[in-house]
Amino acid sequence: MSYKVDREKSHTFNNILITTGLIIAIIGGGATMINIFSKNAGLEANQNIVSVATVKDKEATQTNEINITEEYTPKYDIATLRAEYPNAWGILEKPNGTALPIATTNSREEENYYLKHTLDGTESTSGTIFIDHQNDKNMENQVTRLWGHNLLGENMFGDLTEYQNQGQSFYDQNKTYTLYTENGVYKLDVFAALEEDGTTQQFDYNTGEEFLQDMSNNKNFSNFTSDVSLSPNDQVVILECCPDRGSAFSGNNRFSVYTKVTPVYEYNLNSSKTL
Repeated sequence: MSYKVDREKSHTFNNILITTGLIIAIIGGGATMINIFSKNAGLEANQNIVSVATVKDKEATQTNEINITEEYTPKYDIATLRAEYPNAWGILEKPNGTALPIATTNSREEENYYLKHTLDGTESTSGTIFIDHQNDKNMENQVTRLWGHNLLGENMFGDLTEYQNQGQSFYDQNKTYTLYTENGVYKLDVFAALEEDGTTQQFDYNTGEEFLQDMSNNKNFSNFTSDVSLSPNDQVVILECCPDRGSAFSGNNRFSVYTKVTPVYEYNLNSSKTL
């Protein structure tokens, strides 16, 4: 049996396919452009938000001392930030100096909101770093989690997975973050980074030995050697994002960077708060 091809219809059909493909490509490209604009708008909004808290009228004190007794002016004024943005919790400064505002959350719904919005309400794919809604906002838990997007490059938490990808070389140049809250200023010294199930992390432990064992296991699973020493009474802040390869590939759904908390300055230790 033979079939006679209607070349005119075939030509028309091919044109339809080509046109449809072009439309899909244009729509896809448009969606990509929208995502880029959305991300950039969010990154710009976050920097504008940080500028509200940046101390400009006097030189900020730079120190690694603990429990400072003299007058101290931190780099960022979180009280001023919260006055402008009531849902602000603090500012995280990365090792490269980039500062990111942190939102406070009290529910899963609020977390979902900040995955797509900045503190000023700007809708963006970059979102906002936020503290886990289950965490005590005064950092009374032994473990506190901060969540953010894994964006390309150094944007938001996009460079966290470099602790795994580059290993020791990246760690050696990116050992310490700085956290600013209304309660004080804290060094966050990185000691472990790994892919894991981010839903199983405890916030508190029955004993200090249980905590120390858990954190020591995390150090052992890292592909770099940290010089940070841990004790049973330490506090930890975990920086969380999606892994580069995704949960379907790795069997894990979060990339976690573990940091040891060391107070640089706490306002309740001194009545001479300057902000």
